[in-house]
Amino acid sequence: MYKFKVSLTGIFFMLITSIAFAQCPINIGFDFGDFTNWDGGTGKVANTGVITIDVPGLVDGRQTIFYAKDHATDPYGRFLIASPNGSSACVRLGNSSTGAQAEQLTYTFTVPANDPDFSLIYYYAVVFQNPNHTPLQQPRFTANVFNITDNQYVTCGAFNFEASASLPGFLPSPAGNSVLYKDWSAVTLNLLGLEGKTLRLEFTTNDCSPGGHFGYVYLDVNQNCTSPVSGNVYCPGIVSSSQTVLSAPSGFQEYYWYNDKDFSKVIGRGNTLTLTPAAPIGSSYSVKIVPYPGIGCEDVITTTIRQSEPLVLKVKDTIMQCTSPSVNLTDTAITSGSNVNFTYTYYTDAACNSSLLGPQAVTKSGTYYIKATTPGGCSAVKPVVVFVGQSFLNITDPPAVCQPATVDITDPSVITGSNSGSILTYWKDDKATIKFNNPTAIDSSGTYYIKSTTTFGCEAIKPVKVIVNKLPKLVVNALAPGCISIDITSPLVTAGSSSDFKISYWLDAAKTQPLTNPNAITQTGTYYICATTSNGCDVIKPVDVSIFAPPAPIIVTNPAPVVYPTVTDLKTTFTPQTDVFYTFWRDTTLTRQLPNSIVDRTATYYIKATNIHGCYNVYAVKVVVNPPPPIDFSTNVFTPNGDGVNDGYKFNVPFYVTLKSFKIYNSYGKLLFETNDPTKYWDAKSYNKYVPVGTYYWLFNGHDNYSNIDIRQSGSVSVVR
Repeated sequence: MYKFKVSLTGIFFMLITSIAFAQCPINIGFDFGDFTNWDGGTGKVANTGVITIDVPGLVDGRQTIFYAKDHATDPYGRFLIASPNGSSACVRLGNSSTGAQAEQLTYTFTVPANDPDFSLIYYYAVVFQNPNHTPLQQPRFTANVFNITDNQYVTCGAFNFEASASLPGFLPSPAGNSVLYKDWSAVTLNLLGLEGKTLRLEFTTNDCSPGGHFGYVYLDVNQNCTSPVSGNVYCPGIVSSSQTVLSAPSGFQEYYWYNDKDFSKVIGRGNTLTLTPAAPIGSSYSVKIVPYPGIGCEDVITTTIRQSEPLVLKVKDTIMQCTSPSVNLTDTAITSGSNVNFTYTYYTDAACNSSLLGPQAVTKSGTYYIKATTPGGCSAVKPVVVFVGQSFLNITDPPAVCQPATVDITDPSVITGSNSGSILTYWKDDKATIKFNNPTAIDSSGTYYIKSTTTFGCEAIKPVKVIVNKLPKLVVNALAPGCISIDITSPLVTAGSSSDFKISYWLDAAKTQPLTNPNAITQTGTYYICATTSNGCDVIKPVDVSIFAPPAPIIVTNPAPVVYPTVTDLKTTFTPQTDVFYTFWRDTTLTRQLPNSIVDRTATYYIKATNIHGCYNVYAVKVVVNPPPPIDFSTNVFTPNGDGVNDGYKFNVPFYVTLKSFKIYNSYGKLLFETNDPTKYWDAKSYNKYVPVGTYYWLFNGHDNYSNIDIRQSGSVSVVR
């Protein structure tokens, strides 16, 4: 386990290319299609930028092999995950998962002691997720060369890429999500002067240290470890002896060519140098390469002109294939009879400027070119005509739509990645026996079938799934006019609709202005109700709202207090308005209506003023009706002597009292007099005889109709003469 510091800022996608030459360490370019001779581990990155690789070993998904024949593309940069020079395999270091992960791959080898021109070439393409953290927290990719022999890093072997919108050559990913990418580029890692040294290649990726953004890289080391200058070998019968063209590795900012040891005179400034007449065998030339800022170090490469062995290249003229989806141009049978020490590369043009990606699985008919190169650098090129007859049909299901929209399965996006030039037909069954006559406007969900037929008659049939989602059933019922406000969220408004949707409310049919108060609309107008299903299909319908104003306010004046039985007419407490209907109530909730406007009790009453639209206001009015005077029982003496003055015991029974009984008793409890007629009185007689002078006792029993209570009173009265 070891630790090292790097600043963290991005995702780096780097592809170091591979051409198989004997001088390079075994499988340094993953040409075995596995991790033979490679080591690695996984770990974490801290907020300080320190990466800890503490779990040794390779983990699938974090160190992953990719094969050019699969034609896979990166989801962010949309480029092929394959080396531009035709390499058969590469590796992805890291992945698109997050969590502050870190991954590493290392390869240890010894530079040949007798090879002063030993160097490595790689291609790279970069993809960064740029979360705009501090530099130490960003995702990052680093490439280092460690000199184990001298226990130090090779300065010019270090590359450190971090996420930044200012990185030269980077573009925003079509997939978005703050991702930057850089397409394929070339870099030469010159290891001149390190003959006999043991070195370790170190490739490391990490996510951002907070853990929310990912980082990964693809790698493929070039296995041509000879001098990176080409054209330095004379190839009899191939290269003209009248001219020598030396080519330095591409991808650098400046080039300076020299033919003297003290570098006193520049004889060329481009990445190629043309010498006329041809340079003699054994002569030496040097080129100083100056990289772009931040991409490598300035270096000087020296090459010596030498003679190559004869070349024998035999290639089949034509290959026809209709039984499999591709042709393998790397099959040894195609170049049978050629030199055994060739390394083959594959191109789409005769000048060998455009590499053929995935020559192990060519799926497109055409003319391709096989270049055979000796260990000394001489090469020959021959064409091969390929006919791939098998129909390669790749189906991408079209996106779901909502009725009344239809789906067109003849759209090119449905067969993206399929052969071009094939004849396409459309069917209802997987045997292609029931023709489908309307593939451009499918209006119902289902599985349909596309048949692809090549010019060679090869066929492929694949299903395509079509989803046409139904619209929700939305019923908007007419609303009765309302007063003050109307609630259109009431279930009654959409009664009769289906229940498989969510409702939203809008001011316009285009759904650009939401209705913020659908439960209390106060203005007349047309509003919109939208029903949206879980799959995004929606229906929007208008609802007309009419709001009427209540009647104009009235001024209610509390009446002056009165004494029962005087009554109060509530109509006299305000000035009525035209076209307004007034009713009178005992409570604020208007549940107990008065039969009329006349009241005879103290209370707070309520006047409801209703206009012709049914809108109303309610007003309170306080009425005070004071109670009547009580019964007067103050007289307690009378003189029944026939003089017409105070001859009987009389008392007034008020109008509001019902007399049930009035009784008089003597001191022995004998009943002397009884009546329920308030107009009658006791004349001091019992059985038509006057009672003696003395004190007698009375009992009054009645009902107070004002207070609605029974009255029971007693007292005494004296008879004198």
